[in-house]
Amino acid sequence: MSKELIICGIIIIAIIGLDILIGNFVDDKMNQTIELLNDLRKDVEEQNYDVAREKVDEIVDYWYESEKFFSFYIEHDELEKVATELTSLNAHIELENDDSLEGIDRMSFIIRHIEEKDDLKLKNIF
Repeated sequence: MSKELIICGIIIIAIIGLDILIGNFVDDKMNQTIELLNDLRKDVEEQNYDVAREKVDEIVDYWYESEKFFSFYIEHDELEKVATELTSLNAHIELENDDSLEGIDRMSFIIRHIEEKDDLKLKNIF
């Protein structure tokens, strides 16, 4: 009986440790995406759409590179929401549309929601 408890304890500690490690990595990637979106926001507010197009391309590349890892850890529905917003944002920037700021805010909100939802907290367990 004590061997089983020790093995179960080790497994639980390993799971929690890996969740914390992977969670921190995911949070870093998500925060980097939000920082890129904040930089994009400044350019859109200044109506500097040439630089904004380059930043959107950078965000697209960064997101799809990170998404390969995220797909193992995060629900695919959540990733699809971000991809949809990113596509919409790209179109708004290309058209130099004023709705670009709204798209940036929606995408930031979804990313923050994903971060909060996947944190190891008591409210997320129950």
